[in-house]
Parts: sequence; structure tokens; C-alpha cells
Amino acid sequence: MKYPNTKKLITEKALDYFSNHGYAGASIRQIARAVGIRESAIYNHFKSKEDIFLAILSEYKSRSLTKKILNDELLDELDNPGKFLQDFAGRLVNYWNTPNERKFIRLLLMEQFTKVGSLELSVSEYVNELRGICRLIFSEMIKNNIAKKYDPDILAEQFTALLFLIRTEHLSREEKNDINIVLEIIKKHVSFFWNSIKV
Repeated sequence: MKYPNTKKLITEKALDYFSNHGYAGASIRQIARAVGIRESAIYNHFKSKEDIFLAILSEYKSRSLTKKILNDELLDELDNPGKFLQDFAGRLVNYWNTPNERKFIRLLLMEQFTKVGSLELSVSEYVNELRGICRLIFSEMIKNNIAKKYDPDILAEQFTALLFLIRTEHLSREEKNDINIVLEIIKKHVSFFWNSIKV
């Protein structure tokens, strides 16, 4: 019998191993030992190490930033776009600072351009949703004469590029940084960016 919580535990422990040792450096045996089950029991849930890896990628790819970050409370702040962008970026950083998100970005950076099965890992794929959200936000700001008439794609790219750089530099290590320092860096970035594009 398959237990969903065991399957979830397998992916969580596998994420630990993959984010510390890379795909090639982790074994089914290590993952099984970490979960506390026999190696053969893993095959009740996954066909192979590759199958576990692809399940992790699929889970993180399907997570919606829109649901996690953009709620009604934040959208109510659109009347004050500078504050909205600050709070949006702050929520994003706090979300990225969760233990599993830190492990996932470390794994993604470590395995960038690695081909597992038919899938080649790409950071771009995992940044596209954020770019899309930002493109929509800046399009609305331009339409409502709140932001200068720049190409929304370029604004989204400029805004997200530094956010992602900050993520990789400060939120990808195993040991946690002082989140207040990271939030201060983000605050300066958003303030500079907003002052550059506001009407």
C-alpha cells in the first residue's frame, strides 16, 4: 500500500540530498535511509531517482507565486504603487527565504543545464511566472498613467533581474542570512526602481 505522506517525505529528503550533493551525488540508498525505509520501499512510490527528481521539479514548477504573494490585501495597495512594489518584493523575499525554497534554488543553480531524462533544467523557466506578474503590474501602471511609458517587458526584466540576483546571492546558501539585511537591500532596489519609472 502506498502512503501519500511517505511519498511526500521521500521528495522532501531527496530535496535535502539533491540541494547539498547535486543529482549525481545523491543515491536512492541515502534517500531511503533519511526517510527511514528500506531502499526497495522507495520503488513503491517512484520508479527511479530520476522519477523523484522530476517530481520535485514538477512540484516547484506548479507552485503559483500569484496565489502565494498577490492577495486582496496587497492588491488594495495599488493606489499607492511605491508601497505596493515594496510590499510585493518583501513578500517575495520572505517566501523565497522558506527552507524548501532555499534548498530548491540551490538545487536549480547547481544543476542548471543538466539534462535529467528528457528535461533540461533552466532557471529561466522558473523566473517566467514572476516576469509575467511584473509585466502585468507595469502594463496596468502605464495604462493608468502611474508609470512612464516604457516597454512593460523591459520593466519586468529590469525589476525581476536584481530580485533574482539577490535571491541567488543571499537566499541560496544552507546557512541563513539576516533577513533584515536582505530586505533592506530589496527596499533600496525597489525605491530606486520606482523613482526611475514613476510619472
